[in-house]
Amino acid sequence: MKIKVRKPRFMSVLLVACLAGCSLLNKVAESVNALEEMKVVDNLEPSEQYYLGRGVSAVIVDRYKPIEIKDQRSERQIQYLNEMSGFIEIAAKDVTRSARKLGDYTDRSFDEQERVYNLALYKGIQVGVLDSDEVAAYATPGGFLWISRGLINMCNNEDELAAVVAHETAHIILDHGMANYRRAHKQSIITSTLSETWFSGSGVGANFGRLCVTLSEDLFNGYNPGQEFEADNWGTRALAASGYAPDAMVAMLKRIEQHEKDHKVDPEAYLAHHPPIGERIKAVQDLIKQENLKGNTGTMTPDAIQARNKRFEAAFK
Repeated sequence: MKIKVRKPRFMSVLLVACLAGCSLLNKVAESVNALEEMKVVDNLEPSEQYYLGRGVSAVIVDRYKPIEIKDQRSERQIQYLNEMSGFIEIAAKDVTRSARKLGDYTDRSFDEQERVYNLALYKGIQVGVLDSDEVAAYATPGGFLWISRGLINMCNNEDELAAVVAHETAHIILDHGMANYRRAHKQSIITSTLSETWFSGSGVGANFGRLCVTLSEDLFNGYNPGQEFEADNWGTRALAASGYAPDAMVAMLKRIEQHEKDHKVDPEAYLAHHPPIGERIKAVQDLIKQENLKGNTGTMTPDAIQARNKRFEAAFK
């Protein structure tokens, strides 16, 4: 059965990327103006999370230079990633979001779990590429996903690239970024509304800018161990649901484990904040065995898999 894939949204990715040369306040001004009726910060509408994600993306591309879409190759890479992310998002729409079924790695209240169940993306997943050899990926509230060249170059085939996309998509779908923000700023969130908090202070959008910076710093520091395990679990299930090989998640985790052994990882760097890779690998292997996840081994012919990997090599190798 064919699944209609959402067209890649070049304008949104380009719009975020082109903000890199401006001051932070100018970067977030358009996002601020787009937010009309403000609500309590822990109960955002999908459109509000989208514009918040654009603001956080502006901070990300201030730290990392995004690739320039200046030729057919770079354009094809962005198109490839956005088509893949759109396909995975649609194919995995029925993958469980239950904390219990995802391994009980996170502790959510009833309201928090309901928020995860009801989370919807205003414009789907939108992917951009960071022009950096650092091995990193960042997923913002609202559906923006940024992957470094260094991480893409570690992928040997489309299944492994899909594993990266699926894992980062899990952080978005499971509301990890906003959950961390709520826990860190619980009291101020309870006693204030967005209209009071984001628009007060010096200059239009000053507090919105601070919120974007706060959320981006959380992303740079990494998620907590439970969230990483949960993202591995959901991402592996999403791979199988999308027809990709679940073992690709294991392959990527092993490659990152080797990367950590081969390089002296800065304690402040992104990878240093993740839980031990060996424990994550075992958890994914156990999941694949217990759930009998098969992915493309049961849905695609060898010729089809080969054709898909040729497409990957043409785009990225």
